Amino acid sequence: MWNRKIIVASITSPIYAILLACGVTMTGVRENGGMSDVLSGFLLMTVAYVAVSFPIMLTYGVVTSWCSDWLANRFGSKRSRWFTSFALHILFGLVLSWLSLLATILFFLIDRRLINRMDVMKRAAVKSLLIPIGYLLIVTGSVYIIDVIQDFFVRFNLF
Repeated sequence: MWNRKIIVASITSPIYAILLACGVTMTGVRENGGMSDVLSGFLLMTVAYVAVSFPIMLTYGVVTSWCSDWLANRFGSKRSRWFTSFALHILFGLVLSWLSLLATILFFLIDRRLINRMDVMKRAAVKSLLIPIGYLLIVTGSVYIIDVIQDFFVRFNLF
C-alpha cells in the first residue's frame, strides 16, 4: 500500500502543478506580454508548484491517505468505505488550506484508479520518483531554451 501511495504522489504532483498554473495563467493572460512570456511564466509556475507540492504530497499526503484508508477499512462498513475514505481525505486535505483541496481530490481519484490496477513493488515506487524530478528538469530546460531563442531574436533584431 505504501508503494502505491508513493506512486500516486509522484503522478499527482505534476498534474496538480499544471492545473494550478493553468488557473493562475488564464486569469493573467491579458496583463502579460506576448505568448512566449505567458508560456515561460506558465512553465516556471509549474516548476515552482511541483518543487513545493511534491515533498508535501510525498510526506503529508502519503501518510494521511494511508490513515484515511486504514480508518475507513477499520471503522466503515463495506458499503461506506469509499465515502468514508473520501471524507477523511477531504478533511485531512483541508487542514493545509483550501488550495490543497484540488490536490487532495486528485490524489484520492488517482489512488482509487490505481488500487486494483497494479501489484506495486518497491522498485516501481522508487522509479516513480523520477516522474516529478524528470518533469522539473525537462520544464526548466525548456524555459532555458525558450529564453535563449528569444534572446537570439532580440539581439539580431529578428522580431
